Amino acid sequence: MRAYEVVDADYVKREIGRIPLVDVRPPLLYDAGHIPTALNVRLDVAAASDDPAGTLAEMFQAQGIFPDDSVIVYCQSGIHAKIACDYLASVGYTGLRLYAGSMNDWTSDPARPVERTEVPFARAS
Repeated sequence: MRAYEVVDADYVKREIGRIPLVDVRPPLLYDAGHIPTALNVRLDVAAASDDPAGTLAEMFQAQGIFPDDSVIVYCQSGIHAKIACDYLASVGYTGLRLYAGSMNDWTSDPARPVERTEVPFARAS
């Protein structure tokens, strides 16, 4: 039995603003475009630690997402989101939803909204 529920774009669209969305991609990709309301929690940082599951759980908790909370996790193609869900499930997270298609699927329909983060541009002198 899977420790998380696999969801599709329609589910994600219905739940925007109702349950947290977490984008586990690096900030550069998140800033370039993410699903509205999504928080950025970096899987790469957690994976580089001695305790990836525990570190990721601490990062989720710092964003106010605790083991019994429902949460949708996504990345670019679904692979890293699945890894994040596996880590979180191993430390007791029970309300996990994996958006398997992730950003590749989300952006395949131009009618779906995408937010971009304004990043200050530093010019070389």
